[in-house]
Amino acid sequence: MTIPKPQNATLIDSISEGYAAINRRPWIILIPVLLNLYLWFGPQLSLGPLVTSAIDTLKRAQPALADQEDIQLMYDQLLATGGVDLRQQLALLNYVPTLHLYVVGALETAGGLPAIPEVLQPINSQRADTIAVSSVGGALVSILVLNACALVLSAVFLSQVGGAVRRDWSLVLALRHTPKIGLVILSALGIVAGAGLALGLPLLFLVTLLLYLNQTLGLLALFLLYWVGVWVSIYIGFMREAIVMSGLGPLRAIYASFNVVRRNIWATLGFLLLSLIIRLGSGVIWHSLVNSRVGVIIAIIGSAYIGSGLVAARMAFYRERLRRWQSAPSQSAGLQARN
Repeated sequence: MTIPKPQNATLIDSISEGYAAINRRPWIILIPVLLNLYLWFGPQLSLGPLVTSAIDTLKRAQPALADQEDIQLMYDQLLATGGVDLRQQLALLNYVPTLHLYVVGALETAGGLPAIPEVLQPINSQRADTIAVSSVGGALVSILVLNACALVLSAVFLSQVGGAVRRDWSLVLALRHTPKIGLVILSALGIVAGAGLALGLPLLFLVTLLLYLNQTLGLLALFLLYWVGVWVSIYIGFMREAIVMSGLGPLRAIYASFNVVRRNIWATLGFLLLSLIIRLGSGVIWHSLVNSRVGVIIAIIGSAYIGSGLVAARMAFYRERLRRWQSAPSQSAGLQARN
């Protein structure tokens, strides 16, 4: 008797399964909706005073540099950063979908080529609830508070999305897994950051030395170092899904993500590209809606649904590719040998 092989899911199947999971538990999108309402209507965070103070200090220390065009351009870019609400950018541990706006246009930094840059939310000077940070200590406290809140909210969100994709986690059971998910994600990120510093600092020193000796070789080394970072982020990018869907620890989650991507590199790149197209395309639509308060509400709800569906689709994609890896003859033999 022959055993029928399970049908392999396509990229479209993974995307569809993700949105089907959200449709089964539509209340999940309340988490990103509430977060986006806070980001749009809650107190803004301005680092403008700190940036201005830092630039003034640099100008006093090196007054001759202020006359150089490239240095002045850097100062202008820093001042522009101080006029932007940076809550989203500083919340590095946030995995809850947020409302991102994109516009189709041309970038001067890209030589006037067509691009889809992100539109950052500027500080509204007419609002009285803006939190202005003027010290390094205040900035550090703000970053710590933002990321602590973001990690807790992300753990709740990911556990609920994982429960919807798995279908075997109830609301209460998913909440029980929330603390573990948050701690393991934090541990995995700590391992990645530690390894990145241990390997990256010597390489960065080497690149700096090459830039000093030969600018062409230095720029080439910097370009290669950048792409190494990109590929590393792709290979370990599914460790979050491994933590939620497989209940793995930090090291095993990194290992599982690496192997899933290594064995499905083209499918992974296709999935990431498809997800990027969906995010950019929807972001352009949201940008056209936020001119009115009603449009902002529509954009918040729409982005919460689309973003949540993509998060669920990543989990479905990981689970399917993990199943293929574990069902491979060599992997099955290895598992039997260890057992």
